[in-house]
Amino acid sequence: MINNLNKRVLILGGYGNFGERIAQMLKSEPNIQLIIAGRNKGLADRCAEQLGGLAEGLRLERDSINLAAQLRALHLDLLIHCAGPFQKEVDYRVAKACIESHTPYIDISDGRRFVCDFHRLSPAAEAAGIAMVSGASSLPGLSSAALMEIGQELPVIHSLEIAIAPAHRIDRGLATVYAGFESLGHSFPQLQEGHWRESFAGKHLRPITLAHPVGKRWLCDFDVPDLELCPKHLPGLRSARFATGLQPLTLQVGLSTCARLARIHLPATSARLAQLGHKLAPRWPGGTPHGGMIVRAKGENQHGETATRQWQVLGLNGDGPWIPAAPAAALARKFLAGNGPSPGAQACWQLLTLDEILVELNDYSIVTAMETHSRERMPAIAH
Repeated sequence: MINNLNKRVLILGGYGNFGERIAQMLKSEPNIQLIIAGRNKGLADRCAEQLGGLAEGLRLERDSINLAAQLRALHLDLLIHCAGPFQKEVDYRVAKACIESHTPYIDISDGRRFVCDFHRLSPAAEAAGIAMVSGASSLPGLSSAALMEIGQELPVIHSLEIAIAPAHRIDRGLATVYAGFESLGHSFPQLQEGHWRESFAGKHLRPITLAHPVGKRWLCDFDVPDLELCPKHLPGLRSARFATGLQPLTLQVGLSTCARLARIHLPATSARLAQLGHKLAPRWPGGTPHGGMIVRAKGENQHGETATRQWQVLGLNGDGPWIPAAPAAALARKFLAGNGPSPGAQACWQLLTLDEILVELNDYSIVTAMETHSRERMPAIAH
């Protein structure tokens, strides 16, 4: 018999790299029952046992033809979808099952088409009376929160660069490696000097400098929802770029080379190579357990003067992977408290403040800083 005093939250892919971290963050929520779900019942049970409390494991296939019926029978207050892939193809089967079962929904996708087209589900979600949010992760959940903070002193933004420099000495999920590897060489449009120009994942290898101890890192272009959402929400924007990559430099050069080989249709981004890379990366010499993210905007301040404002977050000592889990946990708390968005489907664009996200990271080695520089006196990103 279901105890209606407890909020029932199912995390699909809850024993994965990010799902498990979201569960760890939410276990402190009062009157909550976490359901860790996925295709491997053993891993789900093990994760639930580690969480303690009322947590339980459940075998649930995201591809089940009767997924909506299964969700309906569980009487859920929220489903958090962490079982990608979200990049390779736009597959809304889990979201549609939530609509059919009247289950509120959050996902951690950072796939451009997945997140940017999610609003097409809004009429059905409104009719079902549920709120649905896509992209409650670093991009665009955290990045848009940083832009909201930046906008308080920089109301007009002309150019924007976002970069994520993950640490090398961390655990990476195989699914994350697959998604990134298979994207190499794929083209996408990005706004440059007021015009949409084509780039591709792995192009424009360049140095970007974050604060100590992350320092200088070599990153390259990658496709993310922000490249489409930022021009939509920032009317004065003329340029937007995103960069990410690996550490050390030798690995990043290798990935950029694979991207160029993929452009000439050589099999340089196959699943087998991704699996090999996943095995070799932890054994590769060099690199550090420190990573970070930077959001840097150039525009006009309240006095009409040219200024640059940037926000950084650093994940130290291997704690960086907690950062992308924090927006989903923060948004889940708002849903459960009845303070979530209105019924409908939307991207996670400025639905959270920086404070709401950062409070989820209080127990980890995470540091942040906001800087403002008038007349470009201290550029932080080198091209």
